[in-house]
Amino acid sequence: MKTYKIYLIYVMSICFIINSYASLKNNTILNSTSIVANSSERSISSIVKPTKKTNSILLTTTIWNGTTWDNGTPDINTITIIDGDYTTLTNGGFSAWSLQVNAGKKLVVSNNTFVEVQMDVTVDGDLWVETCGALVQIDETGTFTLNGSGNSLVQKYTSALNNWNDYTYWSSPVSNAVVNNVFSASHPYSRFWFNASNYLDNLAEIGNTGTYIIGQDDIDDDGNDWTLLGGTDTLTPGVGYATTHSPAGFVPGNTYPYVFNGPLNTGTITVPVQYNGNNGDRDWNFIGNPYPSAISVDAFFEANQSVIGLAVYLWSHATPASNNTNGNQSYNYNADDYAVVTCYSGEIAGGTNVIPNRFIPSGQGFFVQAIDNGNVVFTNDMRMKDTTSNSQFFRSNNSTENKLWVNLTSDNGVFNQLLMAYVEGASRADDGLCFDASRNMSSGTPAIIYSIIDEEVDKKYAIQGIEASSLDTNEVFSIGFYNTIDQPTQFSLSIGQTEGSFMTSQTIYLKDNLLNNIHDLTASAYTFTSPTGEFNDRFEIRFNVETLGVSQEASENALKIIDINSNTLQFEMTNHTNIKAITMYDALGREVQYTKSENSMQLVNVSNLQQAMYIAKVELETGAIVTKKVLKHL
Repeated sequence: MKTYKIYLIYVMSICFIINSYASLKNNTILNSTSIVANSSERSISSIVKPTKKTNSILLTTTIWNGTTWDNGTPDINTITIIDGDYTTLTNGGFSAWSLQVNAGKKLVVSNNTFVEVQMDVTVDGDLWVETCGALVQIDETGTFTLNGSGNSLVQKYTSALNNWNDYTYWSSPVSNAVVNNVFSASHPYSRFWFNASNYLDNLAEIGNTGTYIIGQDDIDDDGNDWTLLGGTDTLTPGVGYATTHSPAGFVPGNTYPYVFNGPLNTGTITVPVQYNGNNGDRDWNFIGNPYPSAISVDAFFEANQSVIGLAVYLWSHATPASNNTNGNQSYNYNADDYAVVTCYSGEIAGGTNVIPNRFIPSGQGFFVQAIDNGNVVFTNDMRMKDTTSNSQFFRSNNSTENKLWVNLTSDNGVFNQLLMAYVEGASRADDGLCFDASRNMSSGTPAIIYSIIDEEVDKKYAIQGIEASSLDTNEVFSIGFYNTIDQPTQFSLSIGQTEGSFMTSQTIYLKDNLLNNIHDLTASAYTFTSPTGEFNDRFEIRFNVETLGVSQEASENALKIIDINSNTLQFEMTNHTNIKAITMYDALGREVQYTKSENSMQLVNVSNLQQAMYIAKVELETGAIVTKKVLKHL
């Protein structure tokens, strides 16, 4: 899931979610009885025998003449014929047993509407699906047929593009689509598919410098994973594709339409995924929704849990390309603009501060991690149709599960999000992608927040699942902070969302161990400054300020700092608590002195420090952190 051969390229879609179909629980499975109806057969009812022991289905026929239905509005047991132009924006979506669009007539499935068909679709005229519309076929044996001059298409839009070389991730909702036809408005040398069989990541680059160390940075080591598409190549349903727009006539901030012409995909679609072994890398595979409707992430996970890690990574582009971001180009895009959806723990926003819901729109490419060689399967049961799938944000609250989203922002455009999810089935260890999703470390992000799991010191987690029963008012959750911005910057930590009875009713505090500040996050955001570097013990989330205050006050009162002479400070805990470490910071927050200790009294040599005021952070064996100001004399 890297930046090779291109800047860093990820998904875009003008609609984050389309309104589509939620799987229909239908116990009636029909046999191969043929049903024929058209505009000249004025709807003789048909009785179809099911193969299961259910009642027979009475099918009626209704025809749209351009103004009205001649036999009433169709339902799921209606043979439906379009014999006059029809748009769902004006006339409404509908359900049908089968659908026929007659020659010379047009059916338009408009944005935020849907048409569902139990069995077959036949098009002699035109069938158009707009970018946020959905055409759903339910039965796996249903067919989609274009006859003669019949034409069907799905029109999709990019998101607002800041630069012509911003990439969009696609997947074809139609079959037999040719690259030059679909991507005619894209740059011909910026059209790629991702060859996962060539992906191997055993080396980590340091800041796009060409210097490498042993490890993983989520970038293919030899850069042969992204493969250029030929103009006459045919797009494969279920495969992900990446393109930029053409620079000719490009206007920053615009969205651009792309049209997929061909028979609309339906039924079971399989896509191979590649796994290169347990070597430490994350076996990224780039796939996509193959249908002209959204699919349920949860149904997708359920069907594919044996071959992929149960998280999907969706791009929400926000950060400009940077020459500090790892990749094969001089400038590469920031992988922390990914939105992530896990199986159980929940979802986090990417770069646009929009938390995804649990649906993948039509035409959308996305990344998954393979855990075995095999096939990812897409089925009609995953397809969504309703008018609420686009409503955004969360599932219903569960009183036994509690979630907290914490946002990091800055006055120069940083946005980053962390999810703490106290859910059934999770632990404090790494429980896999279903619960714990680490950040993509090819990122050149200026600053991030994350959690750390003790046994996984090399990983920074964007989502951490924790055992639900462990949450109480004594909970302490550490937040790591990483910063590469070397200019004056004001950062803020705030609550993005809460879910669950505990989180929504509890006061949530942030403790800044460096400055010894305790702040009520439920009242306002906490602002701070920071030097560059990695800070894994500066910030904590807590829920019990009284206990925090008592223990903190006792430790503060016990710490004595004595100026022995101009070169030596004595740190002593009068309650005989051992000191683990003493870190000195200057007024800008930069670390200037570090001393380890195993005793309750420790002498610190400060001869290298100038006369000034410093902040001393004292870490105790109890885990408490005490900070005090210290004046260094000459």
